[in-house]
Amino acid sequence: MRIPGWLPRSIPAPPSVKQDALLISALFIFNFLSFSAWPELVQVPTRPWLLFVWLYGLAMLVPLVWRDIAPMTVFATQCVFTVVAWPIMPHYIPAVGVPVALYAVSVHCSRKISLPALLVSFIPNGLAAQAAFRAYPDHAAAVSAFINNGVLFAVAACWAWGFGRVAQASRRRIQYLEHERESARELEVLASERRRIARELHDIVSHAVTVIVLQAAGAARVAKTDFAQVTRSLGHIETAGKQAMAELRRLLGVLADSDPAGDAVDSDGLKPQPGLADLTELLASLRDAGMPVALQVAGIRRELDPSLDLTAYRIVQEGLVNVLKHAGKDAKPRLGLVWKSQNLLIQIDNDINLPTVHNGPAFSGRRGLVGLRERAHAAGGDLDAGPYQGGYRLTATIPFATPGVSSVVRGSTQSRGDQGKVSV
Repeated sequence: MRIPGWLPRSIPAPPSVKQDALLISALFIFNFLSFSAWPELVQVPTRPWLLFVWLYGLAMLVPLVWRDIAPMTVFATQCVFTVVAWPIMPHYIPAVGVPVALYAVSVHCSRKISLPALLVSFIPNGLAAQAAFRAYPDHAAAVSAFINNGVLFAVAACWAWGFGRVAQASRRRIQYLEHERESARELEVLASERRRIARELHDIVSHAVTVIVLQAAGAARVAKTDFAQVTRSLGHIETAGKQAMAELRRLLGVLADSDPAGDAVDSDGLKPQPGLADLTELLASLRDAGMPVALQVAGIRRELDPSLDLTAYRIVQEGLVNVLKHAGKDAKPRLGLVWKSQNLLIQIDNDINLPTVHNGPAFSGRRGLVGLRERAHAAGGDLDAGPYQGGYRLTATIPFATPGVSSVVRGSTQSRGDQGKVSV
């Protein structure tokens, strides 16, 4: 079982290694000037063995580079190095490594671990303070130096532990605030996406109602002369009415959790809502932008309800645009549409891991992955995205019938031309 704070999964070079190199140099110089007999240590030409003291003093501080990765291991090494340095005391008293490592333990570990570490630090600190007896031949001066150094080392350890606890509390507070901000941002994205979906569903329902009105008006004009046309018009009215009811149920499902505030008009305006029939135009625009998309379609094509058709198109559109935005033109995206018996599977693969390239969440745009997932959920489906075989994969499932919403067959008068019949 791996104990947190002791052994890392690997030993990479920390990103702050340059700053740590300056820190170690400063600690090395400070230790030699403050807690060493440096006038004697500079006599290396006549006493070559003193070079070992210089190298030992520098080498024992190197593990501090990994203090944030494995704080307990680094703290243990500093304690051991201080105890092992007993033969070279008082020429060199390793006093700075222990409190610096103790600070890292206090920052990254719990109180149950950091408090015993504070007590353990008194052992090497006491040994370092006891070296004063060897530095002063006079007994009274040695006792005074021992007390002064002992108090200094103890205060330094307590301060390092205390500041570490304060830093840990501040870090947790910052993480909590960042989490709250991220949660608020996701809620804002969800509310914005729900409003957008609601407006699009409103356009679809309005189209169905318009069809009903036109069919009813046409039937009224020929009621006395063409009963067969009246029958066909009533059939279209029934189909459009059922479709409007189904879309209204989806609309109510979206609005149930949405925020009614900020209902601004979307940039789409009153343009016809796109669908999978418009994929040819979308892929052509991406090809013109320098990113050709490989398309593969499997299964028997089904005609989707307008809202589901729009959902599928938006997922494909946002997914491919995010590949272009975050992974670039060399990502080689592959779009797969698999028509199954109960649902449509949308799969977008590319050869570049989006979080690695973007150094953060992959879909970080205005709507992003949160909005796409909300759109899929509103249609009764699901959406997932993540690294896959060295690249990135987005998978979405759109059911042909939303749970709780009856699927109906649309009449020809409801279609936008030959929507749903264009080969992709």
